[in-house]
Amino acid sequence: MIKYPNRIKQVLDFRGIGNSKIHPTDIDAILEFDNKYLIMFEVKKRGVEAPLGQVLLFERLADCWEKTRGPAWVIYCEHDTNTDEIVHMQNCFTSKVYRDNVYYKYKDHSIREILQDIADKYNITKLKDSL
Repeated sequence: MIKYPNRIKQVLDFRGIGNSKIHPTDIDAILEFDNKYLIMFEVKKRGVEAPLGQVLLFERLADCWEKTRGPAWVIYCEHDTNTDEIVHMQNCFTSKVYRDNVYYKYKDHSIREILQDIADKYNITKLKDSL
C-alpha cells in the first residue's frame, strides 16, 4: 500500500515555516467513508504522548466534521517497534479514542478490533469489507 517505499525514509524539513512554539504537524492516517464517516489515526511509540498542539488540531478537525457531516473519530495508537523496523499498523494497539467531545480509554485493543466495532455499530459496509 506504500506507493513509493524509498520516499518514506525522506525527512521533511519544516525549517522556515514555524518556530519553537508554532510548527506543522502530521496525521499518520485518515479513512473517510461515504462523505459521512471520518477516522483519523495518530501512531506513537508506547509511552509517548501526542503534543498538545496536535491533540487540539485533531479535536478541532473531528468536532468540525461532526457538526457538518457525521461521526468522526481520532484513534491514538501505540507500538513497541524498534526504530529500524517497519511499524505495521495492524499490530498497533489503541490507547484512547476521541469521539463527540469525549475521550475513551482503551488498553490493548487492536486497531482492527476498534475498526470492526465502528463498522458494525454504524454499518459501514466499505469498512467491513476492508477488514
